Amino acid sequence: MTSFWPSALAVAIVLSGASGAEPPPLADAVLYGRAAEVEQLIAAGADVDAPDDSGMTPLMIAASQGHVAIARRLIAAHADVGATAPDKTTALMHAASANRTEVVALLLGSGADVDVRDSGGMSALMVAAFGGNIGPVRALIAKHANVNAQDNQSRTALMAAVANGDVDVVNALLDAGAKIDAADASGGVAMTYAAASGSAAAIDALHKRGAKPTANDLVLAASSCATPAVRALLAAGLSADAAVGGRTPLLAAAGDNCAEAVTVLIDRGANINARDGDGRTPLITATAGGFTEVVRVLLQRGADMDAADALERTAWMYAATRGKEDIAALFEAEQIKRKK
Repeated sequence: MTSFWPSALAVAIVLSGASGAEPPPLADAVLYGRAAEVEQLIAAGADVDAPDDSGMTPLMIAASQGHVAIARRLIAAHADVGATAPDKTTALMHAASANRTEVVALLLGSGADVDVRDSGGMSALMVAAFGGNIGPVRALIAKHANVNAQDNQSRTALMAAVANGDVDVVNALLDAGAKIDAADASGGVAMTYAAASGSAAAIDALHKRGAKPTANDLVLAASSCATPAVRALLAAGLSADAAVGGRTPLLAAAGDNCAEAVTVLIDRGANINARDGDGRTPLITATAGGFTEVVRVLLQRGADMDAADALERTAWMYAATRGKEDIAALFEAEQIKRKK
């Protein structure tokens, strides 16, 4: 799953004029919050919509920086609240992304289009949800933003919110009618995003609203070492042995060095000697990967040391390879223990 919005670092680079070009005087004054200079430049006839080298207008910059008074002055000077940057982002989107609730309210009250989209199909509500910005989310919902709009990859604001993991934003969207079963271009739904991001709180919120987790969700959480999410999905009724294409959550956790998740799954009854399509057990998988702590847990819980995979190789054989001396020592100690 790809990111919904540029990183804070990317935004900072754009705002700072990292290209080396000098920004227009008004854009520069707005960026650094020099209100008196902004006033002077406007009075002298400066173009209030002149973009900087990145394509951002003074109002977009004020929105990003949270300069409410300056944004209000620009609007009073007839700055275009609907102007778009080269990526089709607007001042409203920048304010929503930067968690500038006052500016969001100002722009909405000044006629900004609540549902306008950027070049990726993202709306202000989507970017606010991805940032976990509850103030802008509530302001946008109050202005009847489309909570079920989908971007160019068919992702929704709810998917963005659960990817962030902010349960207040998730609940605000659900209260406003967000669909829990809307699917993106890959077939993923909100629960998929919650599992992939490891958000137990989002999983609980979605489950309480009727979302049904799947085996794929549990495998995703287990392979991400997201133990709280694993617990939440198990509490929602999934079996610890729910498999996807022959891959159980325990095999996934063992193969990604997730010792804590391995422990939780075994405690909940997962088959410790389950096999994948190549005949590998969790112990073989962990040993081949060199995951010492996972091997330790599996051995302590009684995993079969003599089980062989489709290549007729046992975990013992994988432990004997170069660089796995610590794991080999665990096997030797466990063998002595089991013989007593």
